[in-house]
Amino acid sequence: MAVAGSTSLFAGGDFWKVDQGGTTMKFLSMPVSPRTAALAGAGIASPENASEASRNPVATAASSEAHLGVNQILFSDITAANFTSVYFGNSFRYLNMSASLEFLNYDDLEGRDENGFLTGDFGAGAWALQLGVGSTPSAFRWGLSARFASETIENASAFAFLADAGGAFQLNRYVSFGAAIRNFGWVSEYESEKEYAPLSLQAGVTGIYPVTSAFSLALHADAYRRTDYQAEWLLGSEIAYKKILVLRGGYAFRGDTDGGVSGGLGIRAGALQLDYAYSARPAVGGNHHIGLGLYF
Repeated sequence: MAVAGSTSLFAGGDFWKVDQGGTTMKFLSMPVSPRTAALAGAGIASPENASEASRNPVATAASSEAHLGVNQILFSDITAANFTSVYFGNSFRYLNMSASLEFLNYDDLEGRDENGFLTGDFGAGAWALQLGVGSTPSAFRWGLSARFASETIENASAFAFLADAGGAFQLNRYVSFGAAIRNFGWVSEYESEKEYAPLSLQAGVTGIYPVTSAFSLALHADAYRRTDYQAEWLLGSEIAYKKILVLRGGYAFRGDTDGGVSGGLGIRAGALQLDYAYSARPAVGGNHHIGLGLYF
């Protein structure tokens, strides 16, 4: 019964009633951290640190180290936008905490009337502030996040109060399971037009195999569904050399036209963490993700 219910939830049903493309503030559903982007969005069951907390609430509970950093997305010329996120995470005696602030700005966009004639350029942008709380690292980890977001298109603005919740269970040293619901909440109207948040559900499993004393292999398989889009199947893998170097790759099955490969790497040198990823989106071009973090 539970398996059948989960299959129905991802495939369709009464819960998913928003028309395709009918949500606003879609930037709140795109990968932010280079690690997540390199894994094609997979890895919900095994986040590494607070750099992933703005999209995975369980990431707040992932690490016992204080972590500060910035993530940057360089979009293709087709998108003509820039995105920056700064984050912080820390572990206390009984709880972990995280915070993030992100900005999305577009270059000047062409305005056109109903006949397709140019009416002039206009601007657009968005930002979000998030606070998270989670358990300290353990076999069962949970995380909760609260978010305020605002988006402006020309002279019209909307804002939202949203929440994420998730949990992960490490069955043994080899296998972890996790799930999260994201962007649950309320969005204001755009010029008297009803808007919907990019509500999503993701569940996945991670398997880790220690190849040698120095090398390990991780495989991630996730199912993802946003309320206005078809179900996606996300696959990712990582080959790690100790905690110094990680090579990552992934593939997202998003239907016939928008599936794509991704890849990247992570390097840690003492307290410094550097990550890079490239994710291909045939519909809008590929994105470059760069992350710089500091542990202390």
